[in-house]
Amino acid sequence: MALNQKIKKITIGLGLVLLSIVLGSGIGIYNIKSGKSDSQRIIGNWQTVDKDKDLNSADLLTIAQVAVYGPYALTKKEVIYLSTSTDSEGNALDPKSDYIISGKKLDAKYWSITAYDENGFLIKNPINKYSYNLEDVKYEADSTSYKINLSGTEKKENWLPVNNVQKTSLIIRLYLPSEKLRENLTVETLPAIQKVK
Repeated sequence: MALNQKIKKITIGLGLVLLSIVLGSGIGIYNIKSGKSDSQRIIGNWQTVDKDKDLNSADLLTIAQVAVYGPYALTKKEVIYLSTSTDSEGNALDPKSDYIISGKKLDAKYWSITAYDENGFLIKNPINKYSYNLEDVKYEADSTSYKINLSGTEKKENWLPVNNVQKTSLIIRLYLPSEKLRENLTVETLPAIQKVK
């Protein structure tokens, strides 16, 4: 009897350990995929790693998320990363709809806006265009503002295709941003994303 009780206790103990590992792993994977951590700031519909944190001192969840979704990420002194999967109204970006991404030149040595699919990959498209940056975007008459067409259907200019995907997200990269921009990242300084009615 004593041996059976001992085996039963060991089996229950091992089962609980296994259950803890499975649940812990599941929660970890969910947290990494959610894209949320204590190091992020929310700026309108954009989110970023907090300006006061760096991968060298970030929490473990942020480090894990960068390892999965942004390997080889540079430090905060070199670049600011911002991402969104919603428009400026907070609605999920729908690849079957058309959007206008409008903004002004960002005060950085180099910046870009890139579209990704639901798996975090560049979106294959007929014109092999994956992003716009300060050098190739066509500016408005004032030479400082721009409008990028995020759409699955061809547009005349500044077309960022999102063909044949279920979900899409955008990432802004600000390389060597000015101190002024770094300290004043606001809804007004970042591009707006409006659904075309």
